[in-house]
Amino acid sequence: MRKIILVVLILMLLVLKTSAQDYIKKFNYSLGAGLGFMGNGDLTATSFENDLTYKLNKYLSTNIGFGIGRSLNNKNSNNDYLVGSVNLYISPFRNDKRNNFKIGGGYSYINTSSTYIGAVYYIPNYEVKYIYDNNSYNAFNIIIEDEYWINSKFLVGLKLYTTGNMSFGGIISGGLIKFGVSL
Repeated sequence: MRKIILVVLILMLLVLKTSAQDYIKKFNYSLGAGLGFMGNGDLTATSFENDLTYKLNKYLSTNIGFGIGRSLNNKNSNNDYLVGSVNLYISPFRNDKRNNFKIGGGYSYINTSSTYIGAVYYIPNYEVKYIYDNNSYNAFNIIIEDEYWINSKFLVGLKLYTTGNMSFGGIISGGLIKFGVSL
């Protein structure tokens, strides 16, 4: 009887070991889409982002990302932005589990462009003058992100972020739903 119990226990350990998922992949690539709020023109923007994440250890990871956003509020004014960022994340509950909650911050370089009506003339002819404004600035990020591994290869996540600059005053805040793959 002892031999049967011992054999069953060994088989159970082998099955559990072979069916365990491995979430310790070093590189992840993810794409995200969501809504953002641009503080420059107080406009809601549709945001898209992609990033490459590297896990440094079980608690720290870093990523490099690129994002774009475009406001869709009305036909007479719009704001667009391009952002490149480098971030460092801390995972207080470890990043090698199925759910990876992380808090991070980092550096961003942002290029914003705004187009809006500057003046409308009615005499002698109806004429609308548009103003185009383009700015580039360095900024900082504050990010809260939660990733959930569907299996050992694919992930889905939610990201909340704020990117801002103290001297220029532009702030981009928003949320994204992300889909990713381990490399």
